[in-house]
Amino acid sequence: MHLVLVGPGALGSLFAVRLAPHLQKEGDALFLLDHNARRAQSLTRTGFSLQQNDSLFHASVQVTADPHTIPACEVLLLCVKAIQVEKALLHAAPLITKNTLVIGLQNGMAHLDALLKTAGIAAAATSSAGATLTAPGRVLFGGAGLTRFGLLDRNKPMPKELNNVVTLFSQAGIEAELVDDIYACLWEKLFVNVGINALTAIHGHKNGWLLTTEATREIMKDAVAEAVVIAKAKKISISTDPLALTFSVCEKTKKNISSMLQDIRNKRRTEIEAINGYIVGEGMELGIPTPVNDELVRQVREIEQSRQDV
Repeated sequence: MHLVLVGPGALGSLFAVRLAPHLQKEGDALFLLDHNARRAQSLTRTGFSLQQNDSLFHASVQVTADPHTIPACEVLLLCVKAIQVEKALLHAAPLITKNTLVIGLQNGMAHLDALLKTAGIAAAATSSAGATLTAPGRVLFGGAGLTRFGLLDRNKPMPKELNNVVTLFSQAGIEAELVDDIYACLWEKLFVNVGINALTAIHGHKNGWLLTTEATREIMKDAVAEAVVIAKAKKISISTDPLALTFSVCEKTKKNISSMLQDIRNKRRTEIEAINGYIVGEGMELGIPTPVNDELVRQVREIEQSRQDV
């Protein structure tokens, strides 16, 4: 399997460390496509490392900013922010044929339209694995979690490449499974992100801190409840207790710094519009009030603006 990761962020770096040795052992290849040429050269020299408890794992990966230098691509796994998906797909276009499996691994739902327009076979994934990028190519393990994969067009036959990806992840020590309804999984992950990400960004704490105060637990409860109302109105299948799941993920990744808090600390644009903002937008279309999510969006936007003004 010739697999190309797009984006050397926290999850992209985590997957690079885990997947590269297994692909190389089988005589296959893993490339990482970055939009930053200088960083790509540096990462090719230094490789990627993962700190997990007292263990340090390292992998050498060929990183490039030029997709034309990548010889083949059977699977393209997008590990960029939701707001970067369209740009990333345009950058990776030379690699995508009608047989290329294009998998989006993003928070929220706003990126799905861009994936469905790809020339390849559109798929999506969700992951509750936790990771924090401490420096380019250096990632700190934040908690184990399940990664699920599925096709966005359920009328298409399941390609063998998607089964192969699940097998690869499992062999690399990343719990993974193939699902028939990825939309239900995306909403399940959205519930978790709605409850956790904005609050960590607002309060500036790791995930686990949210469970230590009654006030934040109540806001989590109310934010997730609003998202559940929206999901039910859209006839989304809900098979688990969204709030219980949110609290469980929060506990399992208690040492993790959420992606939104990482963005705030690094003065980057957050994914608030694709997460809590998505719930607010859908609520407006459906005529369903979402005051808690509306307030979380407002507070995160305010923080973003204040960081940009510094």
